[in-house]
Amino acid sequence: MIADVPAARLKSATPTEVVEQFSAVWSSGDIDRAMAFVADDCVYALYISDELLPVAGETRGKPGIEAGLRQVRRDFEYLLYRPREMREKGDEVRYQVEFMYRHVRSGETLSGRFRMIMRIEDGKIVRADEYHDRAKVEAFLRLFAS
Repeated sequence: MIADVPAARLKSATPTEVVEQFSAVWSSGDIDRAMAFVADDCVYALYISDELLPVAGETRGKPGIEAGLRQVRRDFEYLLYRPREMREKGDEVRYQVEFMYRHVRSGETLSGRFRMIMRIEDGKIVRADEYHDRAKVEAFLRLFAS
C-alpha cells in the first residue's frame, strides 16, 4: 500500500490524485512513502544552479533523486509545504507550492511559491520539473548555505 491506498488502485488514479497523495506524504516528511510514487526511471529537474544546491539541475533515476531529496530534508526543515491550484491536462499536473523552509545550519528561513509540473504514468511520477524564483533562491543559498 502507498499512502494508505492499495498500489493497484493508484494505477487507476487520476494524475491529480497521484500528485495529491505524493504531496501529502512528502509534506509530512515520510520520504520512504513519497518515493513509492516515483518511477524507477523518473527525471527530476530543479532549475537552480547545481553549484549551489547539489540536487539541482537534472537528476535521472530513482536512486539519485532519492539521495538528493533526502539531503534536502537534512539541510532544510519544512515549516510549510502547501500545493495549490492543481490543473490537470492529459498526464500532466501543473500547480504551485507555497513553502517556508528553515535552513538547519543557519536557522534562516526561505519562503515563497514555486511552480511544479509533474507527468504521471501508471500511477507513478515519471518527470518532475520544479521552477523557483531562481535569483531569490540562489541569493539565499550564497548567503546562508555556503
